[in-house]
Amino acid sequence: MLYTLIFSVIGLAMGGLPGAFGGFIIGSILDSIRNNRRAKQAQQKFTEGRQQYYNDPAQFEEQMLTLIAFVAKADNNRLLQSEFDYCKQYFQKTFPHSDLSQLMLKFRDILNADSTSTDCQDACEKIRQFATVHEKIAVLQCLFGFATADGNAHKNEVEAIRRIAGWCGIDSLTFEAVKLMYISSSYGSSDPFGSYGGGYSGGGYSGGYSGGYSGSYGGGYSGGYSGSGGYERVSGPSLDDCYKILEVFASATDDEVKKAYRKAAMKYHPDKVSHLGDDVRKKAEEQFAKVNQAYDKIKASRGMK
Repeated sequence: MLYTLIFSVIGLAMGGLPGAFGGFIIGSILDSIRNNRRAKQAQQKFTEGRQQYYNDPAQFEEQMLTLIAFVAKADNNRLLQSEFDYCKQYFQKTFPHSDLSQLMLKFRDILNADSTSTDCQDACEKIRQFATVHEKIAVLQCLFGFATADGNAHKNEVEAIRRIAGWCGIDSLTFEAVKLMYISSSYGSSDPFGSYGGGYSGGGYSGGYSGGYSGSYGGGYSGGYSGSGGYERVSGPSLDDCYKILEVFASATDDEVKKAYRKAAMKYHPDKVSHLGDDVRKKAEEQFAKVNQAYDKIKASRGMK
């Protein structure tokens, strides 16, 4: 609006109201040209930065290792057998050209580092700057997949993912929608189902990776969690959850629900993240199916066609 204001004032001073109108038109055209130039420059800067960052697979690997480690350390510094297996499978499928044993050793080092929180924030800043919303959702899907690998999510893990989402610039509605695809809101923070599988601590994992695991994460699988609280049971979404997944109020009209579904379908479409690998695409397909299931449940409750 800078040129619009300047030329309007000049026009008013030189030719009264007709001059002000002419100055307004000229200024608006110049502002439009300037805004388009700025938008192109910003897009070019984003594209160049994104290409530089995502063209290096090693950066993306370390980024995901750091984020998963941050979530793992939130759960009382323990890593469950199921969570470890999830990491191993995720790394193997997402980074098929990398040496899996080296990746797991790097993961161990990140877990044992004191700077995990700072490193996580740095990784998130890269995601915030250069990732698309679809790629950010893929990151959340990976982290919730890790947190619920044993069928349950500790409240500290969920809170860690929430912090990551904020650092990555993911809005709260999207975070809640993705969360509800993994964890039903019908379960509270306490665990009504008793004990759950073993924590990762002790004296050395012997699963074929050279060097073993040392430090606070370095040992065999033993022990377990008592059912004293802190867990959210994974369950199918309630009707209220279905509305949240589509990011629409239960009081919305049928047309508003349909519009929200179309928007969610574009947001979670697996084609948007196919470049990140087959495993990421598969997870996206699963979440896309949940969006459709949520819509079907809402339609059934309303008698919509």
